[in-house]
Amino acid sequence: MNWASISVLGTALLFGSGAMAGTTLSQSVATHRQLSDCMTKQMLASRTLSYYAAEKICKERLKSAAEALTARNEGKPANAR
Repeated sequence: MNWASISVLGTALLFGSGAMAGTTLSQSVATHRQLSDCMTKQMLASRTLSYYAAEKICKERLKSAAEALTARNEGKPANAR
């Protein structure tokens, strides 16, 4: 291999791994972003709403959404068909 092909291959590996790392989010990062987006929308909608009030509203909203998903995903007992 010559140096040109090695540098092209190295560049492709660097950019390819960066693209893959950017598309995968951990659950905590995704939850934090959802909370942040919700709080921003709440505070923009009501200029009198405090940061802590928006945080409380959004945490309750995210918690109820997670509980609704959990309730729908409960499995059937093994003997029920």
